[in-house]
Amino acid sequence: MSSREYGINRLFVRPRATLLALVLASVTLVTVSYKSQGSGITGAFQKSLKSFTDPIRSTSNSVLHPIENVVSGAFNYSSLKKQNAYLQGQISMLKTKEFLANQLQSEVQALTALANIPFAQGLKTVSAIVDNYSPTNSQMTINIDKGSSAGVKVGQPVVAALGLIGRVVLVTRTSSTILLISDPSSSIGVTLGSSSQVGLAIGTGSFDSMTVNLVDPGTSLYTGEPAYTSGLQGGIYPPNIPVGKVAKYSSTPGALQERVSLAPIVDIAHLQYVKVLDWLPSGVQ
Repeated sequence: MSSREYGINRLFVRPRATLLALVLASVTLVTVSYKSQGSGITGAFQKSLKSFTDPIRSTSNSVLHPIENVVSGAFNYSSLKKQNAYLQGQISMLKTKEFLANQLQSEVQALTALANIPFAQGLKTVSAIVDNYSPTNSQMTINIDKGSSAGVKVGQPVVAALGLIGRVVLVTRTSSTILLISDPSSSIGVTLGSSSQVGLAIGTGSFDSMTVNLVDPGTSLYTGEPAYTSGLQGGIYPPNIPVGKVAKYSSTPGALQERVSLAPIVDIAHLQYVKVLDWLPSGVQ
């Protein structure tokens, strides 16, 4: 083996030493090149060295660029998470505002309807807010925030915007208890729509159903027919207050009365604002 071949083989046996030597040679040649303006053998060697180092530079760039992208992506992801959290907060706030606005609108509508009830005209009223429900196995009642100091008395009828809900059974200075028409002990004289048939509506213990007794068999009825307080002499309610609508009816041959089921016209299970009517049955003071 010639001395030249031996020298070349040693260069590739020790690549790191070879690379270092080439780098140092590059620096030296750059200096010499600057002085000699890149002419002669120096310029030729520079070109050879550039052809050797360019692949190394290209490889390092191909390795570093994905790392830079990952780091940049991590920071962008963190920023996007913060932006998303902010936007979610804004959406939640807007939904809350929308809910409150809708709730306020509903309350305004309820109060407006209560202020303009088309029945019990000419009677003084006391507006009240429902405090809480007190349904038990023995009674279905609600409490309101008005009592004797506001002029409320035992026996007075209580209505919502659409119709009758019950009557006052207990009064304190600042609150009252209302027996609901759905209570089994509640009974109301009613007139069934155009038929003028009189019956007795009795609570069943359910918010959505009442039974009407004493309706003559064969009475002409239809589903949805309205029922109003009859206001007959000795009745405990004034006349023409909506009570409910006929939900079901049937008759059995030989029966003494029609079987009639009434759906209360007011959603008794979700009362919020009510009015106490300044009216008492005759003979009650």
